[in-house]
Amino acid sequence: MKKILQLTAYYLMVILYLEIGHSYFLYQNVFHIGLLYLSIFSIFISLILAVLSSLGHEKTNRITIGIITVLLSLIFAGNYLYTTLFSVPFTIYVTQMASQAMDFTNVIFLTIIEHLHPLWIFLVPILFYILCFKKIRIPHIYFYEKKIALESIIAVYILSLLIMIPNMHESKSAFQLYWKDNDLISAIDKLGLLTAEMIDINRAIFGFEQDIVLMPHIPGQENAEVEYNKMDIDFEKLKNEETDNYLKSLYTYFNEEMPTNKNEYTGKYQGKNLIFILAESFNTIAISQELTPTLYQLTNSGFHFTNFYSPVFLSTTGGEFQSMTGLVPSAETLSAWYKGTVYLPFSLGNAFGKQNYTANAYHNWTNMYYNRDKTMPTLGFDNFLSCESGLEERIKCVWEGYEVPSDKEMIDTTIADYAEKTPFVSFYITVSGHMPYYFSDRKRNYDAVKDLPYSEKVKGYLQTQIDLDKALESLINQLKEKNILDDTVICLVGDHYPYALSVDEINELSNYPRDGLFEINHSDLIIWNNDTEKIEIDKVGSQIDVLPTLLNLFGIEYDSRLMIGHDILSDTEGLAIFSDLSWISDSGSYVSKTKQFTPTKEVSEDYVTNKNQWVNNSVVISKRIIEQDVYRKIFSREEE
Repeated sequence: MKKILQLTAYYLMVILYLEIGHSYFLYQNVFHIGLLYLSIFSIFISLILAVLSSLGHEKTNRITIGIITVLLSLIFAGNYLYTTLFSVPFTIYVTQMASQAMDFTNVIFLTIIEHLHPLWIFLVPILFYILCFKKIRIPHIYFYEKKIALESIIAVYILSLLIMIPNMHESKSAFQLYWKDNDLISAIDKLGLLTAEMIDINRAIFGFEQDIVLMPHIPGQENAEVEYNKMDIDFEKLKNEETDNYLKSLYTYFNEEMPTNKNEYTGKYQGKNLIFILAESFNTIAISQELTPTLYQLTNSGFHFTNFYSPVFLSTTGGEFQSMTGLVPSAETLSAWYKGTVYLPFSLGNAFGKQNYTANAYHNWTNMYYNRDKTMPTLGFDNFLSCESGLEERIKCVWEGYEVPSDKEMIDTTIADYAEKTPFVSFYITVSGHMPYYFSDRKRNYDAVKDLPYSEKVKGYLQTQIDLDKALESLINQLKEKNILDDTVICLVGDHYPYALSVDEINELSNYPRDGLFEINHSDLIIWNNDTEKIEIDKVGSQIDVLPTLLNLFGIEYDSRLMIGHDILSDTEGLAIFSDLSWISDSGSYVSKTKQFTPTKEVSEDYVTNKNQWVNNSVVISKRIIEQDVYRKIFSREEE
């Protein structure tokens, strides 16, 4: 048994080394209460690995130890690389997305090169094992020792559970994250990567449903003199006819949720055309009167949203999902959405299609990326062109080195598809702004940035946004030539901030210092029409608010209770939710990791508690809507 304990100590040393390195390099956060929980669970995992490494003969056990050491190092190195690329940790639900990411092999290779130092740190245990191969004591468990080993594992596991009890009722406590909350980022912070991933795998195999907590507000607060964006849906009837308890709680929640009010902007653009652009890595820092004059024009006329955020949720696909559905993405939610079987009545293509709009979508990269060949029809875009599905016959669809397909080419060769088929809604997903940003290796717009006083990657980023700007300039000119500019609204939102740039690099362009949590995600939402004077909106908003805002502006019927996002132009308090469940509202900001709320105005005593619960509910409800195809259930029963 002594040798088992020595091997346990070896694994514990390796795991703690990797866990601490992972926490430091990704979050710059090591010494906090989570280290206690992490250590206890690491003992539990180490003991199991020690036993598994002792079941065979000495030669077999030595090979097993080596394999486990390599796997541990690769798990941490792989998660570090994935999180660096996508700004969220790897989860079992995004294995499909991870495989598709291999389309960007040059980006992955460059990311590895840029992060060689931490990656080498994660590989040190392998080197240690090789150097100490002959010195590691290789035990063999005899029959009488198996009972002792099993009892030891159970005892350590019980201990790890007991230490979570004192703070079990606290929000985001280790207990809540282990048993009740589905928050992988917080779980990694509190319990360690290995334990969090074990929880994730367990829930993926056996299923997991987080409860919806009904908010302490009184139903029926609506003012009879106010018009709301709501539909005549009998949620009480739906609840009474439903046998699934989770759906019952969902219908109760919808029934008690306050709808958003119609307002002075409701129907402002009714009947006009809409061109929606999801712009790769677009951010406020790209707006310049000299370099990107069209972006400058669009953000200084029409609607100007000064407190808009584009939080990163699983890269481009998260931004796309938010802006197209008004829901909060998660790995589980997106995994279900990728199947292409969900009914989304309020998405742009579907909602506008019901108003007899021609609906087209375009993307100047592969149609298989993020399963867009399946998700586009669920959004109502049956006419979807991308590289590998027809667009390659019109534009140069080759990713050559660091030169990606051009946004301008895509728009120039597709506008004829819909310009004569009014009214239309057209959805573009651009790719010009994609990393990596090495301006010296990109020919496009090289001369425009070569003499600027910025670092190389910053200049490279500006090169990509100049191409977006030229695409917009060409789009506006062609709409004008076809005499439909005044009858067309352009909406542009970034999918996420340019996360290939560091905070310091972003601050080279920012007109104020940005932090690495909130302000790094601060961006712009463009809703522009040639006849609209500048309208400044200082309410907090984010990508989930884009869809309901557009539906209200175009006077299209929808039920605001069935979306997490709100019309930014309504009187509902603004809120932006981030991937770690931190948030910013019109009343202040909350950091989930530190549980610190910084108010900007006076709030009630239970404001933060209620807002946290609403944020948690938002993730759960979004997941349930997609996984259980709730919209289809609601509207099919309503039609009966």
